[in-house]
Amino acid sequence: MTWSTATDVRDLLDAAGEFLRTRPVEHTALLTEAAYLQARPSTASDQRYGWWRGADGEVTGAFLRAPGHAPILSPLPDGAIARLFDALGEVDAVGVDGGAADRVARAWRAARGDRPVERSRITLYRLDRFTPPAPPPGRARVAGPADRDLLLAWFHELMAAHPDDPSEAAYVVDDPLDHGGITLWEAADPQGVVRPVAMAGRSRLVAGMVRLSAVHAPGGGDAHADAVFAAACAAARRIADHVLVFAGTAVAGAKYRALGFQPTLDRVMLGAPPAAGPS
Repeated sequence: MTWSTATDVRDLLDAAGEFLRTRPVEHTALLTEAAYLQARPSTASDQRYGWWRGADGEVTGAFLRAPGHAPILSPLPDGAIARLFDALGEVDAVGVDGGAADRVARAWRAARGDRPVERSRITLYRLDRFTPPAPPPGRARVAGPADRDLLLAWFHELMAAHPDDPSEAAYVVDDPLDHGGITLWEAADPQGVVRPVAMAGRSRLVAGMVRLSAVHAPGGGDAHADAVFAAACAAARRIADHVLVFAGTAVAGAKYRALGFQPTLDRVMLGAPPAAGPS
């Protein structure tokens, strides 16, 4: 029983791709990140990928550390957790399945001497019975290359509102544009000119699964944000068996439930405890 590690995401997919694809909902975070990194390889020195083989030689766990991000883990057997931090190296945070958070925290403490704190918790929702609301005036369409400048401007607005989010423009804008993964909602302005007023993105299709992501409506237009998200859901349902979305708040979760999403699992970010201040 052992961890193997690599600095090329293709090695992870060669060794653990089948394991990850067998449970695409449970492994959505690793699958979507790996698909992106495979399509847009990085030479960054801080990327790291690992997979755990049990006594029978089968892969039963994995982790992925994308450049500039904390590592994220699949659900892991106890033996893999016990040796996890030798494989990860120096990290100050790690994303885990909610059901494994306590076990990973104990392994962190055994390896490092301190106990991590829960920095954030998000819930994964899966679309079940889709019940879209009546949309406001307007229409949905797929974004294309001509929309890139507008989408980049909206991306920078999103990042300004969420300064701790490490997402890059290539992940939120350029890669989804390449595979038709951004839906726009268009509506007429007071002069009757039809313009994009909201966007919603989605990941690449992997193992029958897509995950919806960035939603933005400049000026806080909730009706347009809801309309473009519903349109993105409808588009995703046409190509995927599993349509997923993460929610970090009860308000967002309630909106997703109203559309027909059901909570599936939690993801937790564990991080180093804050440094003690002066006495």
